[in-house]
Amino acid sequence: MTGVIFDLKRFAVHDGGGLRSTLFLKGCPLRCPWCQNPEGMELRPALWYSPGECLGCGTCRAVCPEKALTLDERIHINQEACTLCGVCEEACPGAALKQMGREITAEEAAELLLRDQVFFGEQGGVTLSGGEVLLQWEFAAQVLKLCREAGANTAIETCLLAPRRALEVMLLVTDHFMIDIKILDSSRHEELLGAGNQQILENYRWLVEQGADVLVRTPLIPGYTDTEENIRGIARFIRNVDPKARYELLNFNPLCRSKYAALEQEYPVEGRALSQKELERYYRILEEEGIQYIVKE
Repeated sequence: MTGVIFDLKRFAVHDGGGLRSTLFLKGCPLRCPWCQNPEGMELRPALWYSPGECLGCGTCRAVCPEKALTLDERIHINQEACTLCGVCEEACPGAALKQMGREITAEEAAELLLRDQVFFGEQGGVTLSGGEVLLQWEFAAQVLKLCREAGANTAIETCLLAPRRALEVMLLVTDHFMIDIKILDSSRHEELLGAGNQQILENYRWLVEQGADVLVRTPLIPGYTDTEENIRGIARFIRNVDPKARYELLNFNPLCRSKYAALEQEYPVEGRALSQKELERYYRILEEEGIQYIVKE
């Protein structure tokens, strides 16, 4: 069993309890305009360019056998023409080009995650993130099965846009589910993110019915998810599904803008991270809606 990954984060502290190793899987069925990991959206590997590392020498363009690179004020990549042969990556003196994403076996993935198992302690473990974990659910389930057999605590970060069969299998090997409910209104969800949320909400309800350990999260994105109506609506929904629901609001992180610049894409979100005072206003909304267990940063 193989899958496609694009990053590994060691000693992570925001991807579940304790110290964790987090593996990022490529591919996602949603197209969130604010995505923090745009390099993980597409399932297939691709050539990635870091403008800050580029010397502007043109060596990569000269050696590319497919003529997939052009140079003016920066390197431009024709991803359709690129075959990921690696010639430009090896030739680049500034290490500005690299392949984003690679195929590995479940055994190799588990071995990567378990290298720091000695540091996990009682609260830590391994987490699968993305992209969207459930887009490669068979691979993900095998990875977590191997990690569990080795004694590691397991978690996934997911938007829950997946068939029920995927959840049935993942439930057997996953200790903690960190799920995103970004926008409650289904038509707006589809308009902005590329798919409705009916399956997401039904999957959340099913997980709660199965007694799964679930943390619901909503990223506070200026102009998209941060309205009082949206936050109240989500809080009311999850409280009705699970009166003891745990709910976390994720502060906006604008640092991903450089990734969109590397991709030659405009980042559509304006604004900044919220202050503690601004966050407290949202926490009061959750309290007013009866959320008893608010997870704060």
